[in-house]
Amino acid sequence: MSQSYINKDLIDIVGLCDTDAIDLSSPNNLWTQISVPESLTIPEQKPDIEQINSVKIKVNIIKKKIIVTPDSNGENEEGKKVTGRKLIIEGELVQAVTYTADVPEQTLHTAHFIVPFSAFIVIPRDTPLDTNYEINACIEDVFIKSLCSRRIFKNVTLLLQAIPTLRTQCPSEC
Repeated sequence: MSQSYINKDLIDIVGLCDTDAIDLSSPNNLWTQISVPESLTIPEQKPDIEQINSVKIKVNIIKKKIIVTPDSNGENEEGKKVTGRKLIIEGELVQAVTYTADVPEQTLHTAHFIVPFSAFIVIPRDTPLDTNYEINACIEDVFIKSLCSRRIFKNVTLLLQAIPTLRTQCPSEC
């Protein structure tokens, strides 16, 4: 199958977030954007791809932790700085690719994939190491292309926002 037959305009992408609903204007806003490139292979028991129909994606955050890093007094030439603290975020993209197969017996198939990712957000230098953060994950964009009848290239652009959660005090009888 030639990749020129895949019509990208026909692919329905489910899971994109409403970027207008995300507020990054707060001065204490902590966020990063990452790109997750993927090379996906259709499982052997599935038939070849004729046309990709849809992609459904969701983000699972598996782990988050604060680590101590070097710090700098200013920004580097790229406008980045380090504060001595980073929030490491580990997660996975859980996804289903539905496609029309190039066999007449059963035309619609779905292949499931889980792709891990890791990212970090620079956080304030005075952040206690036991601070907990809620992570909001926004799938901003998905590029997908069939490379051949069994391989798919996909790139997911994620916005990860860290919001510190309030600590609740436990009564003395806990």
